[in-house]
Amino acid sequence: MSRESDPKEWRRFAEIDRRAARHLLEAGDYEACAFHCQQAIEKLLKAIIVKQTTQKPVHTHDLRALLEELKDIEVSPEIASLVSNIDIYYIGTRYPLDVADPNVFKKPLAESAVGQADKVFEWFLAQINFGAE
Repeated sequence: MSRESDPKEWRRFAEIDRRAARHLLEAGDYEACAFHCQQAIEKLLKAIIVKQTTQKPVHTHDLRALLEELKDIEVSPEIASLVSNIDIYYIGTRYPLDVADPNVFKKPLAESAVGQADKVFEWFLAQINFGAE
């Protein structure tokens, strides 16, 4: 099995990004914190997709598109909304485009991003059993 087809590998990388987000929040690097929240959720969703399909996940960074790839999980509207909120941190934190004002990435936003990511993780991990890590 390739690492890309191993849901536990995706889950492991999701946790790495989740921890990185917390460290970046503490360090005051709020844009990078928000980005790693998005990456953590992206990799968690890909872990679930791989677990469900035993195939490599689709190549996208769009969290809403990844939600649509999930099978046999009815995602609550609250969780879908949180995922949608976090989705904007991919482009907005990585490129100097007009999609996000860099002045918006302050501590309260980063704290909110970490909290939202944690809620998404908790919800999905209650739905999916990845087995012993």
